[in-house]
Amino acid sequence: MLSKGRLIGIVFGLFALVCLFATYDFSRGRTTDTDSALIAEVLTASRAKECGRDASEIAAKYFPTGMGRAEAEQLLAQTLIRAPKPWFWKPVDENSTQADGDSVEALRTIKITAFGNQLLRLYLGFEGGKLNKLAAEVVCRFE
Repeated sequence: MLSKGRLIGIVFGLFALVCLFATYDFSRGRTTDTDSALIAEVLTASRAKECGRDASEIAAKYFPTGMGRAEAEQLLAQTLIRAPKPWFWKPVDENSTQADGDSVEALRTIKITAFGNQLLRLYLGFEGGKLNKLAAEVVCRFE
């Protein structure tokens, strides 16, 4: 039979393992589930917690100069992830698109953790209905 002290030690050890797993798992973020090749490539190129990274070169592959505005907005609409199913926190999926004249600024969540999100900020400038300027960066928001 187990003594009380040994039983308390085993329970405490199991609790510590669960806490260690939860902290490690949710601080690095779960693997992002997405059908978007743009998000997958940005995540592959950037390391965890890499904020302020210029992603214009990667975004230029998917949004080439001369692309039509309707086609670009359709591609932006498909740039989404499926949030993880956490068991002790509620994921915040931040997606927005703002159009102002000949420019579109989009913010897409690319990685969700319990401690904050990584977002892809895209700026698309159009001239004559065709893409003329592009800027993209990975930004972080910490809760």
